[in-house]
Amino acid sequence: MTAGARRLHLGDAFGSFRRSLGLRMVALTLSIGIVLIVLLTLVVSNLIRDDVFEDRSVAILSDAHQRVAAAQAELDNADTTTADQVAAATKNMVAKLGQISAASGAVGVVFLRASDETSTPVVNNMYTDPGLLDLVSDDLAATVAGGQEGRQYWKSVTVPGTDGEQVPGIIVGSRLSVPTAGGYDLYLVYTLQPEQQLIDLTTRAIALAAIGFLLMLVLTVWALAVGVLIPVRRTSLAAQRLAEGHLDERLKVTGEDEIATLSRSFNEMAGSLARQLENWERLSSVQRLFVSDVSHELRTPLTSITLAAERLDEVRDEIDDPLALRSLDILLREVTRFRRLFDDLLAISRVDSGKVRLSVAEQDLTALVEAVIADNQIHIDRLGADVRVHAPDEPVVAQMDTVRVERIVRNVLVNALEHAEGTPIDIAVAGNEGAVAVRVRDHGVGMTPEVASKVFDRFYRAAPSRQRTLGGTGLGLSISAEDAVLHGGTLEVWGWPDEGASFLLTLPRHLGDDGERGTLTGPRPLDVVPEDAPELAKAGFRAAGVVPAVKATYLPPAPASRRTTEPRAITPEEGDDAPVPPPGAAREAVEGEWGRVTVRGPGSVSTAQTPEDLQTRPGHRR
Repeated sequence: MTAGARRLHLGDAFGSFRRSLGLRMVALTLSIGIVLIVLLTLVVSNLIRDDVFEDRSVAILSDAHQRVAAAQAELDNADTTTADQVAAATKNMVAKLGQISAASGAVGVVFLRASDETSTPVVNNMYTDPGLLDLVSDDLAATVAGGQEGRQYWKSVTVPGTDGEQVPGIIVGSRLSVPTAGGYDLYLVYTLQPEQQLIDLTTRAIALAAIGFLLMLVLTVWALAVGVLIPVRRTSLAAQRLAEGHLDERLKVTGEDEIATLSRSFNEMAGSLARQLENWERLSSVQRLFVSDVSHELRTPLTSITLAAERLDEVRDEIDDPLALRSLDILLREVTRFRRLFDDLLAISRVDSGKVRLSVAEQDLTALVEAVIADNQIHIDRLGADVRVHAPDEPVVAQMDTVRVERIVRNVLVNALEHAEGTPIDIAVAGNEGAVAVRVRDHGVGMTPEVASKVFDRFYRAAPSRQRTLGGTGLGLSISAEDAVLHGGTLEVWGWPDEGASFLLTLPRHLGDDGERGTLTGPRPLDVVPEDAPELAKAGFRAAGVVPAVKATYLPPAPASRRTTEPRAITPEEGDDAPVPPPGAAREAVEGEWGRVTVRGPGSVSTAQTPEDLQTRPGHRR
């Protein structure tokens, strides 16, 4: 298995572990159980070992004391007058100790002349096993040599066992007095192999019992986890199906425990949610039906009022009453505003109907932007705005519904004109292999991230009391967002108080067959956050958690109008404003009395206004 395959396998295993509460509970229980069992085994084993060692050491010291006392008595009572007799008596004593002590767990005897002894005759050192000499350490020999006669000194050592392996033991040293030969050190070596075997057996028994307990604990925890998690998993699946729209999804309630309470609560929640959704759908249907009916019912009287107002405007020269002329101007302005509202309502009605089809054509986005600017030149001149277009030299061509894209650009441009307050408006056009984009950026009052998150809501106005010079129904940006979604694109917004705002329209270069929406792939040509935005505004907007991209949300078709039962064909051009003028061939500056439009290509010189220019313009607000 390669390293990559192993990492993938480990990643899958970790993912399964992270997603499974039962596995985590079992793993946690197993970990805690192993730690507790190890600690318990160590503590119990140490306690048993200490108790066994203490009891055995007391018995060994008592036995050694008796053996040494008997050996000393035997030497004292021996009839020894010559060196040979002393040696024979000593040898006999050592042999008896080796035989007698074996029955009490001793494995050998070591008899050594004291290092400070100088008397004669000299008895040779004796031992039952030459390997035992290594057990007599220097520190033990020094302790015995410096001790009193009849006192015992012991030390824990490792001695060979019956099976050849090393086992714990004890060596006990005492000073003896040999007649005519002086002081000698006697060492008795005892094995603790039986005790060690007992401790090992006890430890194994405890470990086996602990492992069995651990297995029972794990099985119990797993059973409890499964017993709890199965209903939870069933509830999760039911919640997923409920989220997918299966409002009749319910859980089976059994028993009176917490799981049963959870199931009943879920069923009550699902029932309440179903009722609320039914109410919402009913109200939504009524709302869409109202909008549809109103938009159609207003068509005839609006047309009549418009014709009447236009007829009155044609004979304006024949009206001498100033009050009548003033009333006529108000009438024309309000009719225009009413017409705009009617068009917005009609556009919303079409979107809600779910029957909108795009009229696809190849279009240069730069030319479209220039056409929109030319169409709104009268407003630009009246407001004294400086509109600057930043576009590449080559055409930025994409498949689009020209009427709808023109409406999007017009709406965001009008919004920028409303809020720029005399500051320049920068329109950037760009494209790459997969997408085209246009960004309208003003340097006016700006907006907070909270407002930015709501600008695409229907009938939303950031400042309802604010005086508007170009009208506004609260539907323009919402319709623009819907038009962008119909293309498979996005309409994004950025804004910061006193730093202006930016709207970015991104569209795929190619649409689907029969006017179906396209798909955005790859990097975007432009960023919604302008390059000249302060770092504080950039960071603050991102930190606010605003998701600027308008997601595709599709409403169910609106109910049929009460006025007709026949399906009605709706063309994209119907009810829209004036069609897009032909693309302008020349990119020249168009200057009015107070307004100026500047088209710039790559490397061209900026025509930005100076602060003095802005201050001299009517309507400028400091």
